[in-house]
Amino acid sequence: MEVVQSPSLEVFKNCGDVALRDVVNKTFSNMEKGSEVFQEQALTKASSCEAELQDLVHQVDIIVNSKKVEWERKMKALEAQMDIQHQELASTQSKLDQKSQEVELLCQQLENLQKTNCEMAQNYKTQLCALKSQFSKLTHSYEKLLKQKNHHSREKCKESPETSFELSNLNKKLEKQTQCYQFQINSKKQNQEEIVKYGQPERENDGLIVEKLRAAVSEMTVSRNRLEEENLKLREDLKMFQNQCQNMEASFSEMRNELQSRDALWRKIQLECQQLRAELLKVRENKDKQKTHRSSFVQLTEQSENKNADLQAQSQESQQEVLSKIRNHLYQKEPSHCSEQERIRTEISDLTEELHQKEITIATIMEKASLLERRLKTELQIKDKLLAKQQLLNFRYKVIKSENTHLKEIMENQKYKSCMSIDLSNKKHGDFTASIHKLEHENARLQNSLVKGQNRTETLMLGGMDKHGEKEHSYQTHSKMQEKEERTFQNEDERHMKLQQTAIFTASGYHRNCSPTSHGQGDIIGSKSDRALSYHKLDRGRQMELDDKSPSPPTEYPLCFGGLFPEKGRTGTLLSHAYDAEESKLSSSPETSFLATTEKFLQEEEKHTKEFEERLNSHLEELQRLSENTLKKYTGLQQSKHT
Repeated sequence: MEVVQSPSLEVFKNCGDVALRDVVNKTFSNMEKGSEVFQEQALTKASSCEAELQDLVHQVDIIVNSKKVEWERKMKALEAQMDIQHQELASTQSKLDQKSQEVELLCQQLENLQKTNCEMAQNYKTQLCALKSQFSKLTHSYEKLLKQKNHHSREKCKESPETSFELSNLNKKLEKQTQCYQFQINSKKQNQEEIVKYGQPERENDGLIVEKLRAAVSEMTVSRNRLEEENLKLREDLKMFQNQCQNMEASFSEMRNELQSRDALWRKIQLECQQLRAELLKVRENKDKQKTHRSSFVQLTEQSENKNADLQAQSQESQQEVLSKIRNHLYQKEPSHCSEQERIRTEISDLTEELHQKEITIATIMEKASLLERRLKTELQIKDKLLAKQQLLNFRYKVIKSENTHLKEIMENQKYKSCMSIDLSNKKHGDFTASIHKLEHENARLQNSLVKGQNRTETLMLGGMDKHGEKEHSYQTHSKMQEKEERTFQNEDERHMKLQQTAIFTASGYHRNCSPTSHGQGDIIGSKSDRALSYHKLDRGRQMELDDKSPSPPTEYPLCFGGLFPEKGRTGTLLSHAYDAEESKLSSSPETSFLATTEKFLQEEEKHTKEFEERLNSHLEELQRLSENTLKKYTGLQQSKHT
């Protein structure tokens, strides 16, 4: 709301200032027109002053009426702007009401969520109570089962010694009975004789006793089998109870995991509730801020209306005062008005001429700036080419140096072999010394060429600070020295080549017949000389092609001596470009300062506009983010409700 209020007040102030300025300017222009008409009438007609005054008064009335009409139009335009702003305020108020409704809906949704969370918590509590009761029941039943198991185990432990004791007792009884039976049998045997004597009824009694004893033994075996079957059943029951205990422990672990997951969900729900409460507090704070903004906006609108009324009254008073002053001014300065008009016309003509001259100078400055840019680009290209050429020279120097080291090693090996072969030493010594001198000469020449190439690049880089005449003189002397050195080097190369060829032809027959090592060495020297000749020819042909085509440096040079020195045409063109760049810099130094100031001013304005656009974009992005976050939260709440 502050962003809306501040520009509205500025608009009102600017509109009032602009309106007053327009009124004053138009009054002055109309008065000038009236004065011109008055002068024309004074020149054409020599009527009385009263008629002229009446005409002036009539014209002033017309001007005042026209100003009133214009003022009414401007007031209508301002009223239309005020209506538009009121409409915008109404739209913003409607948006605020919508947002407040959305906040209320969010509050209701939060309350519903709290209710649902409470209900869920109660349901979870009831489920927990039920699970606890089930758990207590299961523990109670498990304890009972353990007690029963322990009781059965104890009974079994008790029964097992009792059965053994009973068996021992039974065995003892049986032994006693057997002893008794034996004693009885003996007694019976003793008595049989008596029985035989006394009769057979006693024998029948003994058979009955034996049958009874046999029945007792069979009953004891049946009881043993029953006890064994009961032991097997009890063992099976123990296994069943153990399996049930394991299943109960697994179910208890599952229940614990479920309870932990539900506790985590409950904590998440509590955190979400806290976040929603914090958001509600923020929304309420925003509501309070909006209310304060509304009150401040109403106050500012009232102040603006009061200021408009004051401005209207002041403008009317100022118009009347201005009209009175203008009338007095017209009566006082009628004769001096013509001279002032002529002076103003002359000033306007002078100003128009100055403007034309400034436009012409600006156009010339722009053209010179474009030319300077082009020349700078060409100079940069030339410098890049020179740097590339210097890099190529360094690379070629390194390669030739490596070749020279390799050749020195070969020559040392050849010297060692020549010491071994005494007969061929005298003939080979001249060749070896010539090749060594040639290699040393080539190394010195390459070093000199590198030093000269570096000096040439430095002179070209620093050529912009020297004068044109000195450069031409130095260039001519330098080119003459180069030509002389090239001629001397060429003559020396030809002389060395001829000496090598004669030495090779004289020693070729002997090398073929004597040893393979010397034959290989001669081939190496001959190949080197042929290679040097071919490279020299190729380099001369390539330099001619470069003179015909362009001053740009080649991408690849052969490893020879002629390619290290540039041609005359290329250096001349490069120096001419450097001289032109210097002259353009010296001639356009004041013009470049003016261009630099104008460019700085334009760059600052562009920076300000970019910063303003970036701020607006950042505000818009923040608003979009806030709206997206609110929508995401609302959709998340709805989805949680549906789930």
